[in-house]
Amino acid sequence: MASRVNNLLSHIAIRDSDSDEMRYVKQRLALASLASQFTMSQEKMKQITMYMIHEMVEGLEGRESTIRMLPSYVYTSNPNKATGVYYALDLGGTNFRVLRVSLRHGKVDARIDSKFVIPKAALTGTATDLFDFIAQSVKKMMLEKAPEDMENRVPLGFTFSFPCDQKSVNKGLLIKWTKGFSTKGVEGQDVVELLQTSLRRVKINVNVVALCNDTVGTLVARYFVDTDVQVGVIIGTGSNACYFERASAVTKDPTVAAHGNAMTPINMECGNFDSKYKFVLPITQYDEDMDQLTPNRENQRQEKIVAGMYLGEVARRIIVHLAKIGCLPRELHDGLSKMWSFESKHLGMIAADQMPGLQFTRLLLQKISGVDVTDVSDLHTVREACCLVRNRAAQQGAIFSAAPMLKTHTQGLGTIAVDGSVYEKMPSFQRLYQENISRLLGKMSNAKAVLQKDGSGIGAAMICALVVNEQKKN
Repeated sequence: MASRVNNLLSHIAIRDSDSDEMRYVKQRLALASLASQFTMSQEKMKQITMYMIHEMVEGLEGRESTIRMLPSYVYTSNPNKATGVYYALDLGGTNFRVLRVSLRHGKVDARIDSKFVIPKAALTGTATDLFDFIAQSVKKMMLEKAPEDMENRVPLGFTFSFPCDQKSVNKGLLIKWTKGFSTKGVEGQDVVELLQTSLRRVKINVNVVALCNDTVGTLVARYFVDTDVQVGVIIGTGSNACYFERASAVTKDPTVAAHGNAMTPINMECGNFDSKYKFVLPITQYDEDMDQLTPNRENQRQEKIVAGMYLGEVARRIIVHLAKIGCLPRELHDGLSKMWSFESKHLGMIAADQMPGLQFTRLLLQKISGVDVTDVSDLHTVREACCLVRNRAAQQGAIFSAAPMLKTHTQGLGTIAVDGSVYEKMPSFQRLYQENISRLLGKMSNAKAVLQKDGSGIGAAMICALVVNEQKKN
């Protein structure tokens, strides 16, 4: 279908001889053609959802799947029993945080945060350089802000936001560094053991009990205040989902399945859904062209529809194409020629523009591209193109949020905990996302999405508490 639509758009390219009426008609036809590619019917959304559930089951049972369905090795217990001090280490880039969270009957009684910047020597040096610096930072935080903890053995949850092959709750091998790290001697090694060794070396009695994922952290952080939560979602620079599953369903890992009816978070890693075959995803030529210029071509195709890293670039490609065929001022073709120059925040602001004559859109386009677009019809065309990309992202986000609830039959009352800059900050996104979830789950569903902040910090501390509770039971 995408090729037919592109042929149509080429066919209706505006000519200098076109009247104003014909130009307007061709603009509306172009937008209608784009809408046919970007807007999913309810039937199409249900088809994608059911195929996603198919891939989820395949992943849980250890067969080939485009969704990894990774066990977290964490099991739910009564959150009200969680009382004590728990530490969290959030390492997701060149800055990292150390948190001290005091829980009292499952509620946060007090928290202390410290932020640190990793020196370049540690980023490019050895594993010892990096993890000793991190351990020294944990010790510095304890000495300055909680010296009483130096006398006790304290548990720590470690959020390590890099690709890992997790073997157990406290063992994970780094697959590959990203985000500017090139520290030697870490890839292929157990990052928990590297951290634990450094903590022992700096002589602090900290026990790394859990390797955490930020999406799982979002789910668990919500679980401590709302035990009806079923799904945790990130829709920000990247995207992902996790949910509570019966341990017995994870047949690919007997150590998990042995926990029977216990509920355990499953990290879906669903950004790669349908990437191999592209059976159901609404992928357009704009997506294909962008994908060819990304470092992970042919991968993470669902994430590239939803995540903030990509939304602005898809919209830019639409605008440039419309300018090329004359449906927008041709100057925009050159003014927006630089890849990634049109960001997701720009898309969100333009899609939300309610000013008379869309003057905000005019000013923002001029700032980004250097082109002063004066025709209101042109400005409306740009705005509608941005809305199409935003709305498709909300639909696709709703699909990977609703699928776990339909799979586990919890659509009646479950909560969906969501974090991420797109969900939190993009105008109208929360409303569109909730509306699409309600359509997928049906009229009888009371499932509601709620903003849940800091899964990588507070969530990691709460995962730590669940692990400690599980260890006490055993």
